[in-house]
Amino acid sequence: MRTQANSEERLHALNETGHRLTLARDTAHIAEAVNDHVQPLFGETRFQLFTLDEKKQTLTGIMDTEKGEKFQLFELSLSDKGSLAVWCAVHARTLFLSDIENERSQYLPEALTIDLNNATGSMACCPIIAESKVLGVLILQNSQKNSLTQFDAGLLENLARLVALAFTITSLKEQTEQTGRELEKARTQLIESERMAALGQLTAGIAHEIKNPLNFINNFSELTIELALELTQELDKLSDQLKPEDKDYLEEITGDIRSNALKINEHGKRADSIVKGMLLHARGQHADILPTDINTVLAEYVNLGYHGMRAQDAGFNIKIDAEYDQTIGMINAIPQNLSRVFLNLINNACYSTNQKKIQLKDAYFPILTVRTKNLADFVEIRIRDNGFGIPQAVIDKVFNPFFTTKPPGQGTGLGLSLSYDIITKEHHGTMTVDSVEREYAEFIITIPKNLT
Repeated sequence: MRTQANSEERLHALNETGHRLTLARDTAHIAEAVNDHVQPLFGETRFQLFTLDEKKQTLTGIMDTEKGEKFQLFELSLSDKGSLAVWCAVHARTLFLSDIENERSQYLPEALTIDLNNATGSMACCPIIAESKVLGVLILQNSQKNSLTQFDAGLLENLARLVALAFTITSLKEQTEQTGRELEKARTQLIESERMAALGQLTAGIAHEIKNPLNFINNFSELTIELALELTQELDKLSDQLKPEDKDYLEEITGDIRSNALKINEHGKRADSIVKGMLLHARGQHADILPTDINTVLAEYVNLGYHGMRAQDAGFNIKIDAEYDQTIGMINAIPQNLSRVFLNLINNACYSTNQKKIQLKDAYFPILTVRTKNLADFVEIRIRDNGFGIPQAVIDKVFNPFFTTKPPGQGTGLGLSLSYDIITKEHHGTMTVDSVEREYAEFIITIPKNLT
């Protein structure tokens, strides 16, 4: 009979397995993590791990070991009704027989033909389930009657939950990496293609190919967080058998799982914002040319950008020094897209000055300078802030797609690139930048009055 001390050692081994599983990068690492702890968990009992392939409708063995010896792995068809592993996967039920010979007819009335290799000992079978979906099966088998107990079955069920979480996390990691590769490929294509034309053609494909996987990543990561909570609740049932340090360790593991899922969700949403930025610009490419009061449009978005920053930081304030040349009159332009340019530049100016204010406090006061000027057949717009400016080392890159000087997660690197395309490609104008680091940044735009 196993002692209380032995049970505590095995629970500690389960904790160690859980920790290893949170670090697993793929299926092979999951199998390795489990294999390293099978002996402390279940002693000299045969242990098998199968994964379910829905497309092929098969169970694939990725682990089969007993007393340190590894057996040849094999594959089972879900149509094989005589297989215990298949029965367990199809019925999504845990099965525990302490005496196979005498109990099989009691617990398996509909599956008396199941092949148990003429075994006369004990066995336990547990499906690996995540969000009501069977991912695989765990099996314990011992040639001695009554050698496996309810504690063994419970331990197997908890191991199955840990393995299910590991499969979920690794699947999300793989999809995130794949999405990253697809985004990098899209980035390369955008840079190599003509800016405006290529961007419009590619965004539809990017939306179709990337949007759905991103939605899956974001939704499934949220479900994983809930699954981690369920695991915590299940492990609480064993808390009276755990030492305080073991309980703390378990809580740490489930916390790590939840933290990983939150990070996956965070970066999935960031990737989604990049795709949305592309779509926003692509939809504006077909906007109409209209008679436009450039001064009114600019003034409106200066005000909108200021109040937008105030909404994010109620303590934000900035002096707006605006001079609009009233001799400009009405011009032909695409106001819908010009407004995006102005809002992006104002947002960047407010962000930079706000960050500088946070750092320098009362030694600094933000100033936004806005000017329009009538240049005969052209209009000049200048937007300047006294924020951190742009380092000379990167100033030539500011209009490149995906380049940003903001911290990770706070900028997509598309704003200035898309603004540049709107001015130069749509409006046949020019857009340049002048800056002294830690002193100011000024964007100078010229557009023709009679866009056709």
